[in-house]
Amino acid sequence: MTLRIPNPVSNQQTLLDLQRMKERYADLQQQISTGKRINRLGQDPTGAALVIDFKNSVERNNQYARTIQSARSSLAASETVVDSVQNTLVRVMELAEQGGSSTMGASGRKRIAEEVDGLRTQFLNLSNTQFEGRYLFAGSQTTVVPFSGPAAGPIAYAGDNVTLTLDVSTSMTAKTNVPGDSLFFGTGGAGSATDLFKQVTDLRDALLADNTAGIQAAYANIKGIHNGVNDVIADIGGRQATLNQLEDNLGAYNLSLQSIQDTYESVDYPSAITEWSRIQTAQQAALGTLAKSGKLSLFDYIG
Repeated sequence: MTLRIPNPVSNQQTLLDLQRMKERYADLQQQISTGKRINRLGQDPTGAALVIDFKNSVERNNQYARTIQSARSSLAASETVVDSVQNTLVRVMELAEQGGSSTMGASGRKRIAEEVDGLRTQFLNLSNTQFEGRYLFAGSQTTVVPFSGPAAGPIAYAGDNVTLTLDVSTSMTAKTNVPGDSLFFGTGGAGSATDLFKQVTDLRDALLADNTAGIQAAYANIKGIHNGVNDVIADIGGRQATLNQLEDNLGAYNLSLQSIQDTYESVDYPSAITEWSRIQTAQQAALGTLAKSGKLSLFDYIG
């Protein structure tokens, strides 16, 4: 009869292999239950660093997207007001044409002047529009009432000509407002032929004075102001289109980043389950070998 002596070196190696299998088995169980290939840094340091970088990039782009939405909301509010200014100017020009007609008498012009005066007040109200608690047309002085003045005198501007901007990407800013002086005073400034308030006031006064030459002069200037307002509307539309395109680009870029992130982070279920089953079988075989050579039971291994 031959006496078999257990090989301590072989048994030690088998125990080390079992420990590695146990750790890998636990990793696979966690991957299968969570659906993620990387649940802790040690599983794949390089992959984990890439996943963190992808997540940071996606969040940064999401922040830019939120900023874009804020900029677009402000521009949309400005566009609504400028559209109203444009439409009101159309009505003022219609009234100027009526008042300048040779068939219109003094009493008729007086009635037209009353409507023009009401539209002047409407322009003043529009110029002081607020959005989310801020004055839209005050430049950077968003808490200050930008336009004010007497019914018979000039309108003064208390804002500034600063164009507000927001960062909407790592290399791009967006203009989010229209300074009030550029919109309502035009290129000539306060008191000039491009000053909307002055020209509407001049039209009203010319109508009251039955002054056809003054009516025609004011009409010509108001027509030029109307063209300038159209340019402002086009500019706002262009800014909005740029923001829309940028938002679409950010969305597409985030989808690409998330897809790449998934290739690093998501578990390959068929491969993981196959390996999990293989390790389970290998564990049982190794335990059986140890049990025969050294009387080691499964309870000894687990303990």
